[in-house]
Amino acid sequence: LQINYSKGQKIGSDSAKVKLVEFSDFQCPACLAAETTVRAIRDSNSQVQVIYRHFPLPQHSHGKQAAYLAEAAGEQGKFWQMHDALFETQNQWSTLPDATAFFNGLVKQLGLDEAKVKAVLDKGTLRPKIDEDIAEGQTLGVNSTPTFFVNGQKLNLQSFNDLNTIINEELKK
Repeated sequence: LQINYSKGQKIGSDSAKVKLVEFSDFQCPACLAAETTVRAIRDSNSQVQVIYRHFPLPQHSHGKQAAYLAEAAGEQGKFWQMHDALFETQNQWSTLPDATAFFNGLVKQLGLDEAKVKAVLDKGTLRPKIDEDIAEGQTLGVNSTPTFFVNGQKLNLQSFNDLNTIINEELKK
């Protein structure tokens, strides 16, 4: 089974030596814990392409809504800004009965066109993109978040710091 590298939100060159794919859920506490490591890799190494794929878990009531919001921001060139904002504020919105008002605040903070975001979310045009990520993740054996793949290999991490070790080993090849 091959990962489809043409899907997902990317930072870094398509010709990067290492491709790090993360299947993640914005409402997942473990994904938030991994974020520091992933962001450091994303910001510091031009030989690594980071690809974010959505895998909102059914038990997270706002996971899909957050994924749609991030993709709506992506349509205005601000996926990664919304990605970071969602993780940075996870503790504030994840326990709300309805996170819509909070999410609308993030849209304003990032200076997005609110009407465009609302229209995209209301139409549900982003649903197939998220569903495709979930389906591909399931095909690849993703059953929890975050799940990482480095150059096509699914990782079994003891700690998120192991990610740096694995990437450095790949860079030496």
